[in-house]
Amino acid sequence: MPVKTQNGLEILHFNILNSLNTSNSVELWSGYTVKLVQIVLPYDKTESIYNFLVENMEVVNIQRIDVGTAHLLFFRVPDDQVSDMVEALKSRGLGIEFGLIDVLDTKVSLPGDIKEESTEESFQREATLAVEEIYRNVKKQAALSFDFVAFVILAALMAGVGLIQNNVTLIVASMLLSPLMGPMLGVALGYVVRDNTLFIKGTRNELFALALSFGVGAIMAAMMPLLFPGTPTLMELIETDWNNQVLTEITRRGGFSALDVGVAIFSGAAVAVSVTRGDMSSLVGVAISAALMPPAVNVGMMITLGAIHGSAIGIQIGVGSLFLLIMNIVIIDVSAIVMFRIKKLGAISGKAIDWVAVSHFRETSSQSLYYHKPDTQGEAKFTPAPKGPTEAPRETTRPEDKTD
Repeated sequence: MPVKTQNGLEILHFNILNSLNTSNSVELWSGYTVKLVQIVLPYDKTESIYNFLVENMEVVNIQRIDVGTAHLLFFRVPDDQVSDMVEALKSRGLGIEFGLIDVLDTKVSLPGDIKEESTEESFQREATLAVEEIYRNVKKQAALSFDFVAFVILAALMAGVGLIQNNVTLIVASMLLSPLMGPMLGVALGYVVRDNTLFIKGTRNELFALALSFGVGAIMAAMMPLLFPGTPTLMELIETDWNNQVLTEITRRGGFSALDVGVAIFSGAAVAVSVTRGDMSSLVGVAISAALMPPAVNVGMMITLGAIHGSAIGIQIGVGSLFLLIMNIVIIDVSAIVMFRIKKLGAISGKAIDWVAVSHFRETSSQSLYYHKPDTQGEAKFTPAPKGPTEAPRETTRPEDKTD
């Protein structure tokens, strides 16, 4: 039974199963971090969604607020169940045909972990984050902005200096600074969720970033007399190393082997898992393993140097770097797509034409703020908010005005 508090909040507390006792109910959240799910519902949809949460999704401690034109439901969900919860609610039409779904992060949730160790371990394959949240994060990384262009140029310059000096530290730093992985994720996720806009934007921004990297490499090659003065020239040293099969940061990127293909496969899978978990810190290791920026700069630098000095070896190394770069991009994208599929990501459901929402939270007697799309004559249709059978008028008489 609902228990009304003085502020009008109705707390609906129930046990999922009758066999659950108080101690088990307390232990339900043990070992989990949770998110707060907020649902905005039309009156006529509240009962069906509420029953679905109770009976099918086994949600506990639902809170409900009546705001006059809608119901707001709040409840906590463990992080690893958020994706399933959102998809289940969408299957009932929520967020597509009517209402809103918001998933909020919680810094602290009390009562918190009662036990330090969870009594059960689960092997979860599904994504931890909802597909909409993953989409939002990837779309942001794939966007073309001033910061994106600045990071590409700076990373390319750092990679170029590292290649010239054969400096591994600078090479690694350029990998960490490079934003090339963002558009590649946009391509992979756009394909998985069937979003042509994200797919095309990721492809376009990736090509733009690569063109900038090629250009930076070519400019540095043209300025090589200033960057690497004296004799022997850098091209002569590269030719000697190539002929003697000495591996430097430049010559080792003149082609690829089976090991490079394997690294690309692992990198694509790892970046997909990182994104679906919301763990961006692990992308640092993926950025190092993928190593996209150094070969991109090496392409422009070596082809330009080869053309300036008439060196076939220089051009050969540049073309080999191009093949290495193309292989990395294609394999990483394909591997990420496969991992997204394994993590059960699919197409994002669009908003229905007759979607119903709340535009403002205020009471009105003449019309409801649940509205439909305008009809062919351009007039909006409003549906009055239904009144419950037990709804009673508000008490307006003050206690001190009552007489015996």
